Amino acid sequence: MRIAVAVICLLFAHPALAQVRNQRPAAPAGMKTVEGKYHYLIYDLTDAEAAEVLLRMEAMVDEYISRTREFSGRLTGKLAFIIFRHAKDYRAAGGMGGSAGMFDGEKLMAVAGEELGPSTWHVIQHEGFHQFARAVIGGDMPTWVDEGLAEYFGEAVYTGDGFVAGVIPSYRRERIGKLIDGGEFKSVAEMMGMSLAKWNANLQVTNYDQAFAMVSFLAHGDDGKYQKAFGQFIRLLNERRPWKDAWLQSFGSAGGFEQRMTDYWKKLPEDPSLEGYATAATQMLGSYLARATAQKQPMGDIDALVAAIEKGDIKFARGQELPPSLGKTCLGLLDQLKKRDATFVLLATGKNPQQAVVCKLKDGATITVTFKLTGRRVAEVKSKIERPKAKAK
Repeated sequence: MRIAVAVICLLFAHPALAQVRNQRPAAPAGMKTVEGKYHYLIYDLTDAEAAEVLLRMEAMVDEYISRTREFSGRLTGKLAFIIFRHAKDYRAAGGMGGSAGMFDGEKLMAVAGEELGPSTWHVIQHEGFHQFARAVIGGDMPTWVDEGLAEYFGEAVYTGDGFVAGVIPSYRRERIGKLIDGGEFKSVAEMMGMSLAKWNANLQVTNYDQAFAMVSFLAHGDDGKYQKAFGQFIRLLNERRPWKDAWLQSFGSAGGFEQRMTDYWKKLPEDPSLEGYATAATQMLGSYLARATAQKQPMGDIDALVAAIEKGDIKFARGQELPPSLGKTCLGLLDQLKKRDATFVLLATGKNPQQAVVCKLKDGATITVTFKLTGRRVAEVKSKIERPKAKAK
């Protein structure tokens, strides 16, 4: 399921250059500024487009914080983000030719293009992580970790009230498999030792894919076996430990890493993140259902909810609007998931019957999304996954 495309993104920051400022930056001529919880967004898009960019990026920072809580510091200032409609204005402001986004150590800049779309979101989620990492993680983070984590978050799927991270698009699994089979990845030792200057001197999609492959393996390989060690590794970097010492203390020798990672990627199914995309789609439905419920807009069944999303009939409280693009993404995901035998229903749950969205996958896994309201506003949308128990041998 292709949610985003891989793009060449540039990072020209050094940890020592990182600054997070509370002061509102000056907007270039002809651009507007809006302030969010975490950002100063400067833009020359329509106000509606800027509202969607800010909504997504504020939620993305919440996801960064949630996923890095064990090893990152605290974000104390606001992040400067400038998004341009046209590439020529981006380049005139210092953006590098051939790139669609960059973090220069102080501000994040990106190109929206004529229409906001998957590639836009991938770029700003990727570059946004670099900006966040410089603000709250620090330390001498190896380039492959920084870029791998940025790609990890670049692939995350926005759901309306959050993100589902850790997904691997099928096209990317296939491409990485071909790179592994063709022996095109660098040795792990070479990848681990690659400097930022060397990375930027010869930008290659293959390097981004390998960094993504390495980080995804450490985050999810062997049923999450390496997550704790990976978190410790980054925590030690944050304490200014040299990365080689941090790696040895967290993982021991790097011997065998390459083979284990290769085995992990070779064993991935054709749809490696079917459950992840199903979770994202179910959470999107839950976000719409929560708002409809808050506005006393009954939904008799899943077909009624989907029809209301398609027609744009869901009612929103002020400040709780979901962007129109989310509905298109949701409906597209539903079509793809139904072709893979996923089913969706609305069920009443709890003592005070409130509808939940339930997705059942072909392998028997069930995803249930519930929500909490505060008055007529959505306070929380969360998911629970139940997998069938493995049969005893």
